[in-house]
Amino acid sequence: MRSEYAGNQEGVSSVHHHVVKCPTSDTPKVGVRLVGGPVPIDVVDALRELGFTFSEGAAVRSWLLRSPDGETYDVELTAPVDRVTAHSIRNVQVRHSSPIRQVFVGRTATDGVRADARSGRIDLLTESPLQLIVHGTVHELETPAFTPRRRTVARRVAWYRWALERLLLISDSPLRQTVIADVLGTSQQSVSNAARTLGALVVDHGGGLEAADKRALLRRWTEEYSGPGGQEFGWFSLESAVDQVSQAVEVAELLDADPLVSGDVAADRLAPWKLPTRGRVYVKSPIDLSGDGFVPAPVDESTLITCVPRDPTLWRLAAWESPHLAPPVADAALVYWDVLVSGDVDSAEAAERVERLLVKGI
Repeated sequence: MRSEYAGNQEGVSSVHHHVVKCPTSDTPKVGVRLVGGPVPIDVVDALRELGFTFSEGAAVRSWLLRSPDGETYDVELTAPVDRVTAHSIRNVQVRHSSPIRQVFVGRTATDGVRADARSGRIDLLTESPLQLIVHGTVHELETPAFTPRRRTVARRVAWYRWALERLLLISDSPLRQTVIADVLGTSQQSVSNAARTLGALVVDHGGGLEAADKRALLRRWTEEYSGPGGQEFGWFSLESAVDQVSQAVEVAELLDADPLVSGDVAADRLAPWKLPTRGRVYVKSPIDLSGDGFVPAPVDESTLITCVPRDPTLWRLAAWESPHLAPPVADAALVYWDVLVSGDVDSAEAAERVERLLVKGI
């Protein structure tokens, strides 16, 4: 059968099936969400249901998957979509330059895409039915364990406009557009366009851009920001949140994953008020903490979350705001957002302390 898109790989003539039983309820699972795409899917939860283990891959954003029969695959997982089609695959392949094979992730896929996956032309992970097809081999459950979640609406991600808003919130002086462009890693034209959309919330009295009303700007950014996206990994430990973050940072630094502390622990450093109850660390690639005092846990029940974000501006703003802080801490606006949406009983009060720091500088 002729492929519907470019990038086909030949040489696979047969289809192999591996069927595994559903694991028992006490099997540890890493709660991982790909939260930056149009559809949130617990990817590692799905992989573990299929009997796979994972670790850091050869490339920055690749995963080394190990199948139940010991086969290993170095792959990159695409942002999940509701339905994988030939069109959605072409859109991703146009922007893909890495030699690492991609696994296209979706709730479901067209018959043509499944056929190409079975022939080895592409790799595919779907939620309904729960199935991973990699290198032409089909891995599936006897009984699908997933139920569809509510659909969400995709929207264009305004990373650099949101980063501009965060930068103006954490800055205590006007910034020229050339400086902003350098900090964010974008063009001056992009900065100008983003500033224009903010209207009266941003002013320029000749010395550069600055927030006219930081409290109003913070409210707007909070309402629009969809979060840093990416892959979230849940871990559990009996140690304090501060100690957990320190251990995770140490492991991440050894793996050159450039850890960036946020959430409760970062808020406690910026505006001490509450005892940190959960750790949050951003990393540039997945890290495995299972041999360092942690056990995998569902994200919602974890005591520590590591996240490989989609937002490309996190490290840039952190380096600009606190270039010599060790370990590095996320910018105060992102810390505010992470604490606010954490869902803890006292998260609103803790976020208010960080808000005072942003709005009044105290």
